[in-house]
Amino acid sequence: MVTPTTRRERRAALRGRTSVLLTPKFRKWAYGVTAAALALAIAIGWVPVGASPVVLPLLMAVFYVDETGNPKEDD
Repeated sequence: MVTPTTRRERRAALRGRTSVLLTPKFRKWAYGVTAAALALAIAIGWVPVGASPVVLPLLMAVFYVDETGNPKEDD
């Protein structure tokens, strides 16, 4: 592996690595995992119950996407 030397090369290399994490498939998976983790954290007492109305919409905005990467439409 060649180490990038210019700023443009470093940015291109970083974009190539993060593109896997930003796919709609990964974001859909992460949404399910984080929603379940938040519910568990509330049940255990790590997160106050009052935080869920604030955190859940944020998670939905970040992770709730369709196969094309656009936000899911409510039917």
